[in-house]
Amino acid sequence: MSEVGCMDIKTLPETGSNGSSTIGGFDKPCNGNGVANVEEHPVTTTSSMVSAGNGVVSVESGLENGNVEVAEVEYVESENLSDVEDVDTCIKELVAGLDSKDWVLLCESLNNARRLSKFHEEKVLDMLDDVIPLIVKSLKNPRSAVCKTAIMASGDVFITYKDHIIDSVDPLVLSLLVQLLLKSSQDKRFLCEAAEKALVALTTSVSPTLLLPKLQPHLLGKNPRIRAKASMCFCRSVPRLVRNRLLTQPLIFFSVESEQK
Repeated sequence: MSEVGCMDIKTLPETGSNGSSTIGGFDKPCNGNGVANVEEHPVTTTSSMVSAGNGVVSVESGLENGNVEVAEVEYVESENLSDVEDVDTCIKELVAGLDSKDWVLLCESLNNARRLSKFHEEKVLDMLDDVIPLIVKSLKNPRSAVCKTAIMASGDVFITYKDHIIDSVDPLVLSLLVQLLLKSSQDKRFLCEAAEKALVALTTSVSPTLLLPKLQPHLLGKNPRIRAKASMCFCRSVPRLVRNRLLTQPLIFFSVESEQK
């Protein structure tokens, strides 16, 4: 009995009369070695950030056909913020700008929200129900420039509105707090530092009696990094709670003695 060995036979593409290979019914030109010449058009979608100093960052985004879009994002510290030129127009366009898909316009709108909350806090107070969810949305944005600007906006909102931020938009503050805890525990250092600064603004601006119940669930969370950041916030708030009680205690004693007399 003879044994027959079988092997796979690959059928070579048919070659047309003009030296082209026929693949799937389409003719593709071939070179002399019988290899089809395929013209490729690579698409570049990379982006890079270059610091230009003074809080200005140039962001380069690669586009199709080799074109590069360059935009400058300015990170202005709270104490250096200036007032907007046209308050009414800025307020009218604020919500639409914060919900924009144009990331440059979004960063500009976030900075406008910071300016308005600092110089026109009463006018923005009634808009917090619309503004806070959009800031939370920006915190989830994959663009680092948008995310950092949103983090800075969060800190300014805490500094400006203090306890009103809890009284006005209580459920929304939880989402804002969660995002800041997440950003402060990630690997990107510049986002982490900005988020920690915003959390410091939160713990130093909002009353401990209102803030500590919001922090307590995160002290027992599954994520060890978030637990650590929440613990740091808790440790900053507790001394303020004790100090406030010590300051109010003599007043209580004084009122009791006055009533007894």
